[in-house]
Order: sequence, then structure tokens, then C-alpha cells
Amino acid sequence: MPATLLPLELPRAPDDASLLDRAKKGEEFALDLLYRRHAPFVAAVALRLGRREADVEDIVQETFLLAFSRLDQLLHAGALRGWLASIAVSFVHRRLRFSKWLRLFKTDAEAELTLSAMVSPAAGPELTARIAELDEKVRALPLHERTAWTMRFVLGCTLEETAQACRCSLATAKRRLAAARAAVGTEVEVEVAP
Repeated sequence: MPATLLPLELPRAPDDASLLDRAKKGEEFALDLLYRRHAPFVAAVALRLGRREADVEDIVQETFLLAFSRLDQLLHAGALRGWLASIAVSFVHRRLRFSKWLRLFKTDAEAELTLSAMVSPAAGPELTARIAELDEKVRALPLHERTAWTMRFVLGCTLEETAQACRCSLATAKRRLAAARAAVGTEVEVEVAP
């Protein structure tokens, strides 16, 4: 009679709540896992808002250095992603303000990426043109509206995460999104391949 094989159950990665508890106790592996789990999202925030590839790595590092030094301020693990986004948004805004000032004195500053430059080549010319048109409208928005719009519609954050990232109330985030939608006047629907 053949031996029956028992299904192999692999250990699951700990959730953010248990990692945060362990990280607050100083366990390095918990900090490392939190970084690995959330760094891609923070990098996306930095790239989509700041639009300068050269700044992404610095913003990710600065975000996590600050966040890890203030872990005791985060009371609810479910708010981690929004909290990290708010820190990253703050660093991006600071760099955007500085780069505007720097452009007064320097003409060869690295150009910002456009949304159409971030689109997959498989998207096709029609979609790329529609996104370029949309990008012009989004770039004309005031920074607080552009931030809310990008967090919600480009990065796919929830309303709560958008409000937290923008450091405003849910009602204010909704107003900013409504104003941005009115100014942009269109939404691009993109089908994502499985």
C-alpha cells in the first residue's frame, strides 16, 4: 500500500500588525520584512508624484528611516500603508518645492517624467496619446489636488489612504478629488492584462 503524502503547509509571512509589534521591540528581521513588503509602494508614490527617477531611491530611504525612527507613533497596523505614503508625499513635496527654486538658477535640471513615458510600450499609440493629454491636465492642477488625484487614480489608494497621505480629512480629500476630476474632465479606463 503506497504511503500517503501529506500536503506540505508552508509557513505564512507574518502580517503587518505582528511585524510592527516585533519591530517596535527592535527585531531587525521585522524591520527588514516591513521594508521589503512596502518599499515598492513607497517607490511608486515617489515616482508617480515626483516624476524624477533619480529621486526615488532617496525618497524611499528617507521615508523608511523616518518611519522606523517613529514606529511608536503608529497606533494601528492597518494605517501603515497610508502613514508611509504621507511621509513619502511630504518628502516628494519638499523636493518639488526645492526643484522649482533650483530651476531659477540651473537650466539643465533633470526633466520630470510624464505619465505617458511611464506607460507600457504594449499600450499602443492611441492610449499613450490619451494618457499624454490627461497628463497635461493633471500637471496643471494645484499640487494638493494633483497629489490626491495621483494617490487615488494612479496608485489605486483607498479614500482613507489618500486622505492620510495628503494629511487631510476624508472630506477634504473628497473635495480635492472632486476639484481635480472637474479640472481634468476625463478618466482613462485601462484594462490590465491578467
